[in-house]
Amino acid sequence: MNTTSTKPFAIVTGASSGIGYELAKQFAQHGYDLLVVAEDPGIATAAQKLAEDGANVQSLQADLATYEGVEQLYT
Repeated sequence: MNTTSTKPFAIVTGASSGIGYELAKQFAQHGYDLLVVAEDPGIATAAQKLAEDGANVQSLQADLATYEGVEQLYT
């Protein structure tokens, strides 16, 4: 992800499908760069689709309901 971007930035959890994906899509379409997170492997595909809207998108497959999942945000 470009660390010198002047675009706003959003973190969206549960972004591989459903409401989380739709929320991330709205951010992408409105000029935000994104970190999208979900516990299932579909998050990689979702990130690719979201990038088609021109956003810089980074994905993380993690279960944020666990300590280990939250720790992944820092690595």
